[in-house]
Amino acid sequence: MPPSPDDPQRRRQLRPRAVHSLGLLLPLVIPALFLPVPAQAADAGIEVQGLSGALLDNARAHLSGVTLACDAPAWQADLAQTQATRAVRNALNALGYYSPTIKPQLGHEGACWHINVHVTAGSPVRITALDLALSGSGKDDPALRTLLADSGLRRGTTLDQGLYSALKQRLETAAREHGYFDAKFLRHSILVDPQTHSARIELEFTTGRRYVFGPTQLDLHSLNPDLVRGFLDYRPGQPYSSAAVIESQNALVSSGYFDSVRLVTDVHGRHDGEVPMHLVTTPARRFQLLTGAGYSSDTGPTLRLDFRDRRVNHAGHRFALNLQLARIQSQATARYEIPLANPRTDWLTLEGGYQYQNTLTAQSRIWKLAATRTHMLADDWLRRLSLTYLNENSSIAGQTLSGHFLMPGIGFSRTVATPAIYPRNGWAVDAGLTGAARGVVSTVSFVQAKLSLHDIVSTLGGRILTRASFGATAVNDVTQLPATLRFFAGGARSVRGFAYQSLGPTDAQGVVVGGRYLAVGSVEYDHHLYGNFYWAVFYDAGNAFDNWPFIVRRGAGVGLRWRSPLGPIRLDIGRALNPLPGAGLYTVQVSMGPEL
Repeated sequence: MPPSPDDPQRRRQLRPRAVHSLGLLLPLVIPALFLPVPAQAADAGIEVQGLSGALLDNARAHLSGVTLACDAPAWQADLAQTQATRAVRNALNALGYYSPTIKPQLGHEGACWHINVHVTAGSPVRITALDLALSGSGKDDPALRTLLADSGLRRGTTLDQGLYSALKQRLETAAREHGYFDAKFLRHSILVDPQTHSARIELEFTTGRRYVFGPTQLDLHSLNPDLVRGFLDYRPGQPYSSAAVIESQNALVSSGYFDSVRLVTDVHGRHDGEVPMHLVTTPARRFQLLTGAGYSSDTGPTLRLDFRDRRVNHAGHRFALNLQLARIQSQATARYEIPLANPRTDWLTLEGGYQYQNTLTAQSRIWKLAATRTHMLADDWLRRLSLTYLNENSSIAGQTLSGHFLMPGIGFSRTVATPAIYPRNGWAVDAGLTGAARGVVSTVSFVQAKLSLHDIVSTLGGRILTRASFGATAVNDVTQLPATLRFFAGGARSVRGFAYQSLGPTDAQGVVVGGRYLAVGSVEYDHHLYGNFYWAVFYDAGNAFDNWPFIVRRGAGVGLRWRSPLGPIRLDIGRALNPLPGAGLYTVQVSMGPEL
């Protein structure tokens, strides 16, 4: 117990039993000492003088529990004065001041009682001896040792019981997170000598054994248990980690198979060094039918119909059918997904479909079959290995082309966004390489590489968004390639100020026919306007071309952004800074879709 201010010379050495009791009570008492409260609660009828900074804030927080009605009888006012004195003393003790001088003064201010508390904090108690120790199998655990090193408790510093209490709480939390379910404190005490303004802290935390994951009991309805276990980020016999449990639960939620997931650690059922797990799930609705409509200045009005079967069978296969109808591009696509040995990182996608494109300069009818093996690498990079069969009939500037291609390919991609929907910061990379060999189910030999880069940075009260797209094709005669294997530029997601796919090499009549190469870049700044609306300014540059050097088409303008419930919707007014012959200077372009 702290000394009385009426006897400042009296030395009080806490006995071991009392110290032990103090250590047991601190976790219960200290958190209450720091409860945040409105400042006006302390100022209503009680005023503290002589303190500032953290001492004043903590005193006011403690005084929030002292109330006194204006018309209270005198005995209640005397009681409130005593309570105020005790509250201020407790507040100072918590921050290491054990010898304060506290002089309350009770009086009236107008028609109400008023208490003035005059305080002299005195000299702080400093830590002169500090013994923080770990024992048990986790004594060398880096996570626990880091907590000791970063506790803020140092010899020579002012005693702060809040730091001591926080360290104890963090040790217990970290022990649970790392599987030390038998951890406990062997010693935990603060010994204060107010006369010498010194404190001795002793704390020994023994972790006991570290438990390993035991068997996981699965509460499933329609999926193969081996498939579900593939989403778990741990295996029986591995050291327990709450991070692995959280990662496993997130993977199960993200799989799309379940409406709800609870992965429970059965701490009370632990035995023989193992802790059993229990997985409880609610399956998601198997069938899903979605309809939608949209608009983009590149493709015009669009109608969509999506059908999904989330669980074709117990192995977790999935099927999806997509129908899209638009003036520029219509398609029908069927997709079948097969989870592989590790469904968190590996899956096989079989896809087939028909697509019709009708742009300013090209019309194409495309049949496609593809098989893609996707694997998640370290740091969430995705690697795609694909084999695609393409049969395309194109008409470009009056030239009719028919070709078929068997194209192996490889690609890598990664997206980092904070937050995921409307990122303040983030970046995305997508790179791919594909090709075909004449005579191997292909009419033309070629190799083609693509690279797409996006970046978002918060700055200047808004965001700077940059993007770049590059492409290159190695082929003897690019005019032998169909339209979808050539590069075009222009449009709402390319060089704004120019119409969709209006940029690229031209024939003798000046009609755009597409090229071997692509280089497009953009920089944009957006800033909050009102509600979910943002204004933007942008500058785009680039082109599709066959030879170096090439004409860089440039566009700039302003835009309006709406962060709708369906995702970002962008309206841009772009001006072509070096327009095409005979083309207009301005375009109004609308686009939807993710920013990364």
